[in-house]
Amino acid sequence: MLTSLRSSLGVEVTLDVAIRYPKSGGFLAQTVGASVLPGSDAASLPQAASRMRAALTGPTKEQAEDWLIMLQAACAGGRRSEVSATVALELYAGCLMRFPADVAKAACMRLALDPRPGGNWFPTLAEINEVCERMSSSRRLMAHALEKAA
Repeated sequence: MLTSLRSSLGVEVTLDVAIRYPKSGGFLAQTVGASVLPGSDAASLPQAASRMRAALTGPTKEQAEDWLIMLQAACAGGRRSEVSATVALELYAGCLMRFPADVAKAACMRLALDPRPGGNWFPTLAEINEVCERMSSSRRLMAHALEKAA
């Protein structure tokens, strides 16, 4: 997205990244801010902001449910009664719908393919939300910076 804004609109956005060290070990690079650089094409800022808003569009409920069903098929556990499965699907799909569609799909793929502590069990709602937040935070910060600059 950064490259697209720069090359097609002449708008340059920089991201502020901080390194975090969780108690569980390792490190995470977390985007904590974004700003439009001076010298960006001021006339293109509204179009850049519009493009970022479009990049935040969430999936349809059907898309979110399809990705969750694929995730469930790829994970151990997650088998429930019909009623509890329906309620869980509604809850999880609602969570995914709050994030950009490509991020929601990528999060489901990541959770299905990447090993997690304790095995590849169906993730909790908190785990799905955390992965989506991490994957979309820079995009939301960019959109905010562009809206403010426009």
